[in-house]
Amino acid sequence: MKGKMETRRQRRERGRREAKLAIETAKASAVEAKERFNEFIALFGVACGLASWGWSVVAPNSSMVFGSALLFIATVAMLVAVRRMGSLGKLASVSMAIVGMLGFMIFDWYIVIKPQRGKPFQALLVHGYHLSSECGSLTAKQQMPSWMRDESKAWQAQAEQLISEKLGAKDAQLWQGAIIMGRVTDENTVAYQCTWLANKVGALETIVSAEYDPSLKHRDYNGPTYWFDAVNGKVDISDAFKGGNKQANVVINGGDGETKKPKQ
Repeated sequence: MKGKMETRRQRRERGRREAKLAIETAKASAVEAKERFNEFIALFGVACGLASWGWSVVAPNSSMVFGSALLFIATVAMLVAVRRMGSLGKLASVSMAIVGMLGFMIFDWYIVIKPQRGKPFQALLVHGYHLSSECGSLTAKQQMPSWMRDESKAWQAQAEQLISEKLGAKDAQLWQGAIIMGRVTDENTVAYQCTWLANKVGALETIVSAEYDPSLKHRDYNGPTYWFDAVNGKVDISDAFKGGNKQANVVINGGDGETKKPKQ
């Protein structure tokens, strides 16, 4: 009878040990599963962040909304991962969420939205460079080819529309002020048309540098340009310095057809 009692006791103890072991194993499995899930969330957040950067900056003609959505998902995933990895209180969790959202907004603006908004301006600027390079193969006195004049006007119209739709009054004023002032004998010459085009390219270059790409090497546009035709070999440029102007871009079109480039 005593042996039987001991056998039952042993079975009960063994059962308790097995139950305890099963509980510990289940807890260990739950902890391991939680850690794996946390690692997955963290990696998922990093992947979405990289995808957002690649989609918005590297991919051509990409969607700004989709890039921002990817970045938002990445931010939320990272916040959830950090929250699950540590036992944070309510105040700490709220503070972390606020900091995370502020970081998202700053990163989203400078890495996703701003580069996307600048892409059409940069594309127009490159087009303007190509048009300006065509001027180097032409002589100043000849009439600008009609195809080039039409393309230049179309480019200027696109740039003006984009600036009026996307930017503020300051940039619009800079663009509108990139003109030639003065009496011009023939506005269809290469000298006049290419100088006008150079003004517009310079203005757009200044706008792109100020709004989207500070690293862009350029010379700030300072317009307008004053055009003077020489009369009997003489020219009076005093009009360019009226109103207190201490410097001005001046072009002197000589009577022999020679045109001097803008000077400050």
